[in-house]
Amino acid sequence: MARVEDLDQIWSRRKAIHALFPYAVWWERGGDHRMFDAFLGIARLPLSGMQAVEPIVTTLFEEGNPNIPDRVVALVSPYADWSTFRFNENTVAWWAAAALAVPYTEEVCQSVVDTLLQLASVDHLDPYIPVDLWVWLKKRPSLPPMCKGRVRGTMNHAVRRIRELGDVEILESYLLLVWSEWDAIHPSGLIEMCALIREDFGGIGMGRHREVLTQRLDHVLGQLDRGFGHFTQHNPLLDEHHIQVMKERYGELKVVLLEVDREALEALTRTSSRLFNLFNLLTPADVHRIPLEVCLCAPSPMSVAACQ
Repeated sequence: MARVEDLDQIWSRRKAIHALFPYAVWWERGGDHRMFDAFLGIARLPLSGMQAVEPIVTTLFEEGNPNIPDRVVALVSPYADWSTFRFNENTVAWWAAAALAVPYTEEVCQSVVDTLLQLASVDHLDPYIPVDLWVWLKKRPSLPPMCKGRVRGTMNHAVRRIRELGDVEILESYLLLVWSEWDAIHPSGLIEMCALIREDFGGIGMGRHREVLTQRLDHVLGQLDRGFGHFTQHNPLLDEHHIQVMKERYGELKVVLLEVDREALEALTRTSSRLFNLFNLLTPADVHRIPLEVCLCAPSPMSVAACQ
């Protein structure tokens, strides 16, 4: 089980990583990935690895050295401190160019999506993200238990930013990515998510999307019932209070989804009833003039009742 190390150990690790990183980049330029992959292994250690790597990666992005291999830029991007005001449009452009140039792998996709979710919460940077990169959310890579993008990606600004893209498939993928048993939704983002469920996933035609989202919430809530010990193995920051908060917030989202689903079914019932009454008022001659596909698509009250 990962444990929080004391400050002396963390500082020692930082010094070792500072010494390792230039060599890892040098070997990466020559096509040997082993040393850089070892660096990534350290970065992915809970807490201490992230704390040790973040200053190095943040400095790397501040400098924007064009000689750094694209793969390095793409894979270390989640460990930069994107909230700093030292980053600007050029920083995002440098990262985006590397992400689009490096050969696609699941590992690269995971890092790019993690960074995208972080950038979505930074109002002075997110306008510079190329549209082509937002589509990567649809790939839905598996994100690690400790993921800065998933934490920051549920803040209200991030929810609004992704919603503004106007793509329901991206929006659905985004929710499936950030709804996780490993992180509680930010309170401000919870309000935004409840609103988008009602406004973007409401109506008769959105039933398929609501079903997928409900299944995801059922999975998350089921995982949260596995017990406290399961979570501390992978994220030492979680405690019983956090798990209870997550249950409450994800439970609230499910209630909203079920309400919207019920409202859509009621609307379908009313529409079907009106159509049935309209057909009853028509004469045989009127019915013959109605296109066949309209007659076939008009549901009967009995079929609607069966759906209930």
